[in-house]
Amino acid sequence: METLELLIGLLAAVAVVVRLAGHTPIPEPVLLLLAGLAVALIPGLPEVELDPELTLALFLPPLLYWAALHTDLRQLRANLRPIGLLAVGLVLVTTAAVALLAHSALGMPWAVAVVLGAVVSPPDPVAATAVAGRLGLPRRMVSILEGEGLLNDATALVLYRVAVAAAVSGTLSIGEAGVELAVSAVGGAAVGLAVGFIGSRVLRRVSEAPVENTVKLLLPYVAWLAAERLHASGVLAVLACGVLMARHWASISSGARLQARQLWDWLVFVLEGLSFVLVGVQLRTVVDGIEGRSLADLALAAAAVNLVVIAVRMALVFPASWLPRLSARLRERDPYPGWRYLTVIGWAGMRGVVTLALALAIPTTVAGGGPFPDRNLVVFLAFSVIVVTLVGEGLTLPLLIRRLGLTADDDGPAGDGRKALARLSEVALDHLDAIDPETDGVPAELVERLRERYRARLAHLGQQSEDGQPDDTRAYTDLVSDLLGAQREELRRLRERGGVTPEVARRLAHDLDVEEARLERERPG
Repeated sequence: METLELLIGLLAAVAVVVRLAGHTPIPEPVLLLLAGLAVALIPGLPEVELDPELTLALFLPPLLYWAALHTDLRQLRANLRPIGLLAVGLVLVTTAAVALLAHSALGMPWAVAVVLGAVVSPPDPVAATAVAGRLGLPRRMVSILEGEGLLNDATALVLYRVAVAAAVSGTLSIGEAGVELAVSAVGGAAVGLAVGFIGSRVLRRVSEAPVENTVKLLLPYVAWLAAERLHASGVLAVLACGVLMARHWASISSGARLQARQLWDWLVFVLEGLSFVLVGVQLRTVVDGIEGRSLADLALAAAAVNLVVIAVRMALVFPASWLPRLSARLRERDPYPGWRYLTVIGWAGMRGVVTLALALAIPTTVAGGGPFPDRNLVVFLAFSVIVVTLVGEGLTLPLLIRRLGLTADDDGPAGDGRKALARLSEVALDHLDAIDPETDGVPAELVERLRERYRARLAHLGQQSEDGQPDDTRAYTDLVSDLLGAQREELRRLRERGGVTPEVARRLAHDLDVEEARLERERPG
């Protein structure tokens, strides 16, 4: 009963904090983390025991899947080189640097030290984009941060799995670890594509919105669990499944899409909020469980780990950008972005949900029944990295951006939602012009009424004219449904060509879904 009361209280706290975040310049993840630290100070707070494997499987699959569904593949491909250097190269170097520090200065066994490095190495997609999205950063910078946050989880989690297995068994083989990394990555991607393929076939046979969204909610968990059963990468399985299912998104009904957005927005809101608040709930228990180290020792250890994490990122983003451009061909195609741009990329390495989930998922025992070496110390240091990077970097990032004079770039027609909406109206008018009332059996007055409607929208950049009385005849609803379908197809082409930004495309697609759902409700039986 105490745990249930605590959960209800935490959910209420999340709702209040998110509400406050809308009235302050402080990003939501930072406020949620501060609220979690405040919770740790409440006397008499009951301890919450979280099952390690359940924690990882509960939080990560839906958050990664929802991020994958909204990944702009065109932007991902266009920025694959910098994203790959950050998501793979930087994670490997950070893991190695932290592991060396933990082994040499803190006395951790090598396997445990690698676990710590893998836990703190991946910047979080939720934290980074939540902070960056409010700051008006250039679109390419946001795309790189989103892509890094999406793909670095796979690198870190595969390293994490290998290191945890070595710590539990007491043996670590570099050769075997390399083979396991490759098999895990390939196997995870294959499992995710298979689950996505089967899921898309199932959804084609389902027409009820609640059933559709139940299937979509289960897919990330099925992909994760299937990959884990086969000792493959659950993260890559979920990402591959999400990317494949993103192609299926447009084929489901508008009602299902609207319901899915509400469902996933709520689920992501709850999981993100609880994850940050859980840092505070677990902090007291973790600190109390660390033996043989004073508070001063813990503070020094936390400072050293954070210094390495931040310094490695800041030091590597510059050569990672400069070295590839030794090629004249690359320099001509993609000029050097400049030190201000790279400084912000380097400072935007906030850790969050992924680091928390990995830390809490560390087993409590090893083979033979003994305790996992230095588990509480690893969790504490991971928590400290979340706090320092999320609060320290998250709160100072806006100031840094203003001091460096970085602003959102001009995306031209792609960034102007009114121009995209005007293009959709033109498509609707072309569709109407192609209709022959006599041949197609459509009343001429309906065609003319809709033509005037889209002309008015085109003239006023999105303001619809009021025609007085809605027409609920089947001919009207069928015709408007065809127009919406033509606009949705044009919106898809615009996004593929880069003629509209992902944010604008999602907003316009939502508007089309709302209008189509209204038509379905009004369609005569």
